[in-house]
Amino acid sequence: MTNNDTYFEEVVGPRRQGRRPFDPNALSETEEWWLKHFEYLKERGYMMRPRYRPGWKPSYDPKGYKGMFTEDGQTVIHSAIMDALRISDSLVVAMKPVKISTSEDQIATLFSNDAHNSDPHNHCVRIIEVLPVPEGNEKILVMTWMREIMDPRFRTVGEAVQFLKEMVEGLQYMHQNNVAHRDCSMNNMAMEANAMYTRQYHPIRPKKRYDWSGRALHHSRTRCPLRYYLIDFGQSRMYDPSQPRGTEYALRSGGYTPPEGLADTPCDPFATDVFLLGNLMRTTFLDVQPGISGFEFLRPLVKDMVVDDPSKRPTMDEVMPRFLAIIDKVPWWKLRARAAKKDEFLLVKPFRAVYHVFWAASMMLLLKPAIPLPKPLH
Repeated sequence: MTNNDTYFEEVVGPRRQGRRPFDPNALSETEEWWLKHFEYLKERGYMMRPRYRPGWKPSYDPKGYKGMFTEDGQTVIHSAIMDALRISDSLVVAMKPVKISTSEDQIATLFSNDAHNSDPHNHCVRIIEVLPVPEGNEKILVMTWMREIMDPRFRTVGEAVQFLKEMVEGLQYMHQNNVAHRDCSMNNMAMEANAMYTRQYHPIRPKKRYDWSGRALHHSRTRCPLRYYLIDFGQSRMYDPSQPRGTEYALRSGGYTPPEGLADTPCDPFATDVFLLGNLMRTTFLDVQPGISGFEFLRPLVKDMVVDDPSKRPTMDEVMPRFLAIIDKVPWWKLRARAAKKDEFLLVKPFRAVYHVFWAASMMLLLKPAIPLPKPLH
């Protein structure tokens, strides 16, 4: 059973005894839970895809795996998250059921209230609406649908710098509000990418258009700046500022276990967050192959963030000004340089480099900054 399956059972109840045989052309039990709430969600202004509407029958020949190539054959990727259209404006949203009064419920809604929502330093995912689940001890959190950070990939060093700046700023903001994320790996970061796309992309097959009419085309992040968010607060903890902050056992996050986790020793969860963010920088942009070229200027800061002793790591209030000071010294041409994979095929590298020069020049003519600057939040 996957972690998502376990999570879904905790929220909506255990599955019936005995799994049904796998049938790629039928709804799974978790999909049926969403189908059961179709009318309720429609009344609240949200329309799920045809697959999750009453009376759905496959539009494709059910023999074999032809459903993989049709819109209504696309199943949800994570059983605990469903996509839908907001009927009023066709915005694609993500809907996630959570138990009432859990840490995820409290923290997600905290950072979406009026006071936090208007703060530009807040990079926690915004909750559009909270829907009570009829006859249950759950609620559904409604959020804008987001994409994985690396899809599409960063085109320039400056684009990646914007991402890292927002994540450093966002984690600092959480700590300043006495909340530890505790699982801040790349898996729990996402981008609101609608501004990049000429037409809405499909939530399950993001390289295709929502209506399945062709390929979803997009601009660069430099041309159409977007925003990045910390997501998934299921492991997060909120602390009373009037009391000493407690210690926590570190969690494995993004495939890596912090040193204090390996030692099975509880420590300051804020220090663990610093390690996890520093480790993300190290494994994505510096040391682990294939990696991305052009980020050596981050190494001194990253080295301090990932030291084994949690007490010797800088706080996020120390990381933020150091990060900004480092970026301030990076020359403009470096920020506009291509964020190429370190293992890029040698024969294509010169052609891509030449193309990038002309593309970067066009961005300069359009007066696009080297580090993308998204529009202020309304």
